[in-house]
Amino acid sequence: MKKLICRLTTLAVFVLVGALPIINCSTVGKKPITKPAANAWSEPVKGLSGRVRVAFEDLNPGLRHAVHVELKNHTLNPVAVISHPRIQPELFDSAGKPVSVSGFSMSGPSPIPQWAVIPRDAYIGLRVDMQTVGVPTRKHGMAVLAVGGKAWQLGAGAYVLEIALAFKKQEDAPPNQWVGELALPPVDIVVTMQMLAER
Repeated sequence: MKKLICRLTTLAVFVLVGALPIINCSTVGKKPITKPAANAWSEPVKGLSGRVRVAFEDLNPGLRHAVHVELKNHTLNPVAVISHPRIQPELFDSAGKPVSVSGFSMSGPSPIPQWAVIPRDAYIGLRVDMQTVGVPTRKHGMAVLAVGGKAWQLGAGAYVLEIALAFKKQEDAPPNQWVGELALPPVDIVVTMQMLAER
């Protein structure tokens, strides 16, 4: 009987230990990386979804990235959105670490916010990058990305851009203005040596 009790106790300890969760301490404190899906839309919020488009621009000799936000109306009625919502951008490198922002200078007039109406079952695109930010020339080997009050000078490499939008209630706005927040799917940005090379 003593041998049987001993065996049962050993089995119980083994089962208890085997049921404990295994934690990988190397991942604690790191931002979970969501793999970007090309052209993916966010889940609709109050009938509106969105996505980000980033395009490389060669201004000869300056280099920068154009950022467009596309918004789709899933409702049965037209909705109005302001052309310059509040933008919260975050940029990560290929290892999932935040990329340090750069200092920047601006020149030229700021764009005037305007209202855009999205018909039912349609979508529009809004350019939201800061086009008045100074652009580094090609000889610096960098391409600027400036959006939402932040700027980065990007060398060759792979990056992931995440953007959250906030459309606040505006005075003297159309009655069908859309008010709310959207977290857009992350988008890949790839900068190659060929893109930065002097010509």
